[in-house]
Amino acid sequence: MARPAKIPEPTKTYSLLLSVEQYDKLAAHAKRLDKKSYEQVSVGDLIRDGIELYLEALDEENDADVFKD
Repeated sequence: MARPAKIPEPTKTYSLLLSVEQYDKLAAHAKRLDKKSYEQVSVGDLIRDGIELYLEALDEENDADVFKD
């Protein structure tokens, strides 16, 4: 049985270089969250969530800059 898609929209693959320390911290958090939730939580999930939060902050900052002018 194939894994269900976690992203319900078109996707793009990107290779990301992390330090071992960063990856190990993310893996530990993913394992802890996986045990607490009813869904699988992976390092990739945490990275995607972090990117989404960062993009939202950038969009808010950009919107604020537009209304300053």
